[in-house]
Order: sequence, then C-alpha cells, then structure tokens
Amino acid sequence: MHRLLLFNNSNDLALASGMGEYIPPASVVRMEHDLAALPYWWAEDGDAVLLENVEMVERAQAFFASMGRNVLFTCDGEGYAALCKRTGCLFVPLPWGWSKAAVYRFMRFGVPRDLMPDDVSLQRIRLLSSKEFAVAHLRRLLAAAAVDMPSVRLLGDEMRYISSLDGFEISKRTILKAPWSSSGRGVFFADNINAPSIRKKLLGFIKRQGGFVADMMYDKRFDFALEFFVTDADVCFLGYSVFVAGENGFYGYNIVASQPVLRRMIVENGCDDALLDWLIDASCVAFKEALCGRYSGVAGVDMLVALCDDELRVHPCVEVNLRMNVGVLAARVFERCGVADVVLVPPLPDGFSACVKDGRLAFK
Repeated sequence: MHRLLLFNNSNDLALASGMGEYIPPASVVRMEHDLAALPYWWAEDGDAVLLENVEMVERAQAFFASMGRNVLFTCDGEGYAALCKRTGCLFVPLPWGWSKAAVYRFMRFGVPRDLMPDDVSLQRIRLLSSKEFAVAHLRRLLAAAAVDMPSVRLLGDEMRYISSLDGFEISKRTILKAPWSSSGRGVFFADNINAPSIRKKLLGFIKRQGGFVADMMYDKRFDFALEFFVTDADVCFLGYSVFVAGENGFYGYNIVASQPVLRRMIVENGCDDALLDWLIDASCVAFKEALCGRYSGVAGVDMLVALCDDELRVHPCVEVNLRMNVGVLAARVFERCGVADVVLVPPLPDGFSACVKDGRLAFK
C-alpha cells in the first residue's frame, strides 16, 4: 500500500486551535500553497502527493519529469476513489503532521475516515505534541544522565512548564514559548514579567493553550537535532540534523550534507562522540517508554550547544517535533542530489520558494 502525502506546515497552529475547520494566517496559507509539492522529496516510488488543483498538478508533473521517479500528483478535483481507480492501488494518508485539520483536509479529498487516526488518537497526538511533553522528555534525559554520565554537565535544569503566573518570577533574560508553536512563532523573550504587555501575552498563552514553557536564554553557539522514527513497538535512529536559527528563535536554514559530515560538525562544535552516542541511546529509551503505542512517525529533538561557565555544554531537549521536519527533508534531498544546488518545488512569481544553495536548504 502506498502513501498519500500532504504538506500542511500549519499543523502546529492547527494543534493549538484544536479545531478541524482551522484557517491559518494568510501568509501560512500562501506558504502551504507555494510549497505544496515538497513531499516529492520524501516520497517513495508509487506514493502520491495531494495538491489543490489541476494547474498545480500539471506544474509539478512538468517540473519533476526529468528526475525519473515514479511519484504521482493528485488534487481535490480527482478525489480519493478516482486516484485509487486510476492507479489500481490504495493509499494511506500521511500529512506533514496529524491534527483534526489534517483529517478534515483528507476527508474533503474523499479519504475514508477509518484510514486516519480516530478522535482519541488525535487528542493524544495533540497532547504529546505540546512543549509540555518536551519538558517531560528533558526531565527523563537529565535523570538518566545523572546516572549514566555523572561527569557531564548538561543544560536545561531551568526549563519548565508554567500553567499559572501565581508565584512565577524571572530574574534574568528568559525565552518563553507557547505550548504549540514552530519556527519562532509563539516565542518571545523577557527580563521580567511585570510589564503589562508581557503579562498579557503569558495570560493569553494560559487561557488559550493551558500554559507556556520558560527556559533560560543561553549563550548559544550551535543548533542541531537528532531524528528518530517511532513505531508501535520500537524507536529507531534516523540521523543527524544541523540547522541555524536566529537569536529571536526564527528558523534560518538546514545544512545539507552526509550523515558523517553532520556528525563531525556536531562533535567539533561541542558535543563529543561519547555524549552524542549516549543522547541517541537515551532518547530511544525515553521515546520507547513514552511514545510506543501512542504515536507513530517521525520524532525530532532539537538541541543546542551553549557557552556556560567558560565551557561548551549541551542542552539535550529544547523541543520535540512529533511530525515530519526539515531535518529529515534535508537528509532526503542529500540522498537524491548530494550537495548540488537545486530548486525543490516549481517556482512561482513572488511566491515562497525552497531551494538548496551552497549546502543550505532554506525557504524564502
């Protein structure tokens, strides 16, 4: 059975809303439209990519024709039943990330409801995708490190989930994040919480999403991630991801390179081989305990290296992404194209673009 892929990068915002008929901000809608063909890069032969209309299908077919891969494109006008009849295959829907909004999108295409997570599973995925889960994952890693790696000083002790402003104070620059946010949205910084504008934002997070995450603002020197795949029974390590994010938290770009090169970059920038291997093994153990039987799919853990007390130290879990992510995309692009410059989706005048240039995968 093949997969029906969908690029719905508004999924974190849809999770925050909890609604099926969620409408993202106009800029996000435009980005999803312009980059809708991106799943081509993680598709396998025989998979299909869901686009909006016939014009987009024709544009994608022409753009990718020379690449010689058997990836199909379909649109709302065709519908699920017609796609299956045309190909003689059944397709399992697989979006960038699961939410009620993703289910509604596939249902509009005609995908049978029983091929998708039920409402109980969707609610479980929503809760696991909250940064509250990332805090819990961090706590598991720090506890394990205290036993397995007692000589290693990890960062993250000050990261916590806050559900009430009662008794909450900060005395130094702190990064504050909504439970469901991505690529810098829902993230801001503060030196105290007494300013009316700051309290208003935090009270808004509590009212709409139940709380927020607070963490110390570190002297960051390097961003990286570890990518995993979770099944009902096990967790396997997919690979490394190296990316750049600005001081404001907004995503910049991913490095496109071989896995040995990415690992060497991580080691040379402050996370030594022994610690890196331990982080992989410990994350697999923690995810197996917390996720197997509750979530299936990609799980990425963002980490960082920061200068603290005159030494480079690792923060082992800045956040967890239970969905497809750009780190995995970058790895798939490298597998197919190496480090060559490449445009990843059909270009549109004045639209969003995705390309690799000089070994950097970026969206503009």
